[in-house]
Amino acid sequence: MFACWGTGLGMSDNSDLRHDEQADEAVQAVVDRVLSWQAGAPEETVLAELQAGLREIGADMPADWLAHTVKRISHADPAQQE
Repeated sequence: MFACWGTGLGMSDNSDLRHDEQADEAVQAVVDRVLSWQAGAPEETVLAELQAGLREIGADMPADWLAHTVKRISHADPAQQE
């Protein structure tokens, strides 16, 4: 199950995106890279970057995971990067 994002104060430290239980190490590296560069970007941009990264590593993630991750990155607070 995905962790709820946010601290209850309307902000997130984005840590839930950096510790996804469904993603193996290579997939998590793709998510981290896209989050670092595309946090807060339009969903279309985030989707394209995630798909490109997954193709690079030869990974295939379920459509629901991809849609949920795209939405989370697109709505992530770019100021809360590690």
